[in-house]
Amino acid sequence: MQPRALLVAAVLALLASARAAETEEDSLLGLMHVYVQQASKTAQDALSSVQELQMAQQARGWMTDGFSSLKDYWSSFTGKISGFWDSAPEATPAPDI
Repeated sequence: MQPRALLVAAVLALLASARAAETEEDSLLGLMHVYVQQASKTAQDALSSVQELQMAQQARGWMTDGFSSLKDYWSSFTGKISGFWDSAPEATPAPDI
């Protein structure tokens, strides 16, 4: 084989191996990028879930407090009304004329 042909073959082999290495790096970088995106989405979903759970617990607490206050008010109101009815004189029937 001639030295020129040998040199051209060596250069072509180097270029091909460099291109293959570059493709591998791009592929690895792409995989890492996808992995990081998926990991960040998973973390974001978990955080949203925790925040929604905390908001639901807080809302449940507000509702419980509100119903408790309403129940207390209603008990107080019915106690006053029943006291009013208990102290009212009984009506006597009107005599027939």
